[in-house]
Amino acid sequence: MPAVLVPIEQGKPIVLDKPIVLVGRHPDCDAVILNSRKISRKHCAVALVNNHFVVRDLGSMNGVWVNGTRVENQAPVGFGDELMIGDVRFLLEADKNAAGKPRATADKAPISAAKPLSTEPPPRKKALVTPPQSELSMEFPVPIDDDDDFSVPPPSGKAVGMDTDGGDDEFIPVKED
Repeated sequence: MPAVLVPIEQGKPIVLDKPIVLVGRHPDCDAVILNSRKISRKHCAVALVNNHFVVRDLGSMNGVWVNGTRVENQAPVGFGDELMIGDVRFLLEADKNAAGKPRATADKAPISAAKPLSTEPPPRKKALVTPPQSELSMEFPVPIDDDDDFSVPPPSGKAVGMDTDGGDDEFIPVKED
């Protein structure tokens, strides 16, 4: 469901073309709003949850408002609702340009047009590795054959308990018989 936040007075439109769109002043945000000093670095997130939009305040100083009501944690937002982020007001509208040319998000380079949501599950991918056809051991979960040798390697020649690094650590050697 492509949608766009259209500014009422100032600013650029914000295309909601991802499941979660982060809005704020920080360059890592999906929609960067620099024309207001009341926008926090990471101010809010607009998410598409079960084909409905939800706005979540991320602890901003100046808040998020939906139709004049302050959002304490999160609130639903529908088409035609007014969303005020800090002191910048937007209207949530369906994106009429989703099939045509892409729009630019606020103060960001243009991004590709949003794809309509699909109700079909994604196609199942083929496994990259085919499982072995031999029996698996329950103690050692790898394929084993009857001719595999699981013997213990011979000792390295050093007695157990010998100081191998030559340091002055408090190492108690084991007596040899």
